[in-house]
Amino acid sequence: MTKKATVIGARGFVGSHLAAQLSKNGYDVYCPEKVDPDVYAKPLGHLFYCAGITSDFRSRPYDVVEAHTGYISKLLRSAEFDSLLYLSTTRLYHRAECTDEDAPLLVNPNEREDIYALSKLLGESVCLNSGRAHVRVARLSNVVGDDFRSSNFIYSVMDDIISRGEVTLHSTLDSEKDYIRIDDVVEALVQIALNGQHFIYNVASGHNLANQQLFDAWAQVMPFELKFAPAAVRFRYHPIAIRRMREEFGFEPSSCLPAIKQLLVHKSLNP
Repeated sequence: MTKKATVIGARGFVGSHLAAQLSKNGYDVYCPEKVDPDVYAKPLGHLFYCAGITSDFRSRPYDVVEAHTGYISKLLRSAEFDSLLYLSTTRLYHRAECTDEDAPLLVNPNEREDIYALSKLLGESVCLNSGRAHVRVARLSNVVGDDFRSSNFIYSVMDDIISRGEVTLHSTLDSEKDYIRIDDVVEALVQIALNGQHFIYNVASGHNLANQQLFDAWAQVMPFELKFAPAAVRFRYHPIAIRRMREEFGFEPSSCLPAIKQLLVHKSLNP
């Protein structure tokens, strides 16, 4: 198999870490922009599709559809690759009763929030129906690492702790969801691309962390005042099933809580 890899979306958080790890593993890594015509003119090796719209998807519906479905369709139709791994999301299980990779999923086009899930599902479906060999999907959980450009939950909370010394929480302390470290994600993605035997894989820790655990860990780093919005709600997602990753690759991700605590330490020293 070739030692060439291509990362679409290498400027992003996951993509940049993946490109660095592939290079460290001895791969010749190509990180093109979407407009680069060479994407269709030369072999891409193992192609990782990491491009996407995340926290600002609500205000960018056209970009969401193009990023999650349009460009991947063009690559599947015209690009030359040994394998292709499309990065999707475990947000697809939001309304599902089961989080196994083969479980039925429920989305509602009448809900504005669901454009993200709908676009990712269409991207997955295009991959499945492309007729190309060695095309796979990785559904990623909430990835934790040095992504301080992000406005996602844990990063916005840490910004408030450091900059204001207080946090107004819009969810309850018993709210919970899955988090996974970036190092575990990168390792999993490489394994799936090179050796995966299934079409879809969940890449998650397999257990949830409650807000209470997060705030207890942060309180050990520095003092802050915690307030609750009047309409604070409880959210709880079903734990993400990772049996397929465990059985096929011996995947055992490490706990995220120490890493999340250390992120606040790092951020406080490097504001």
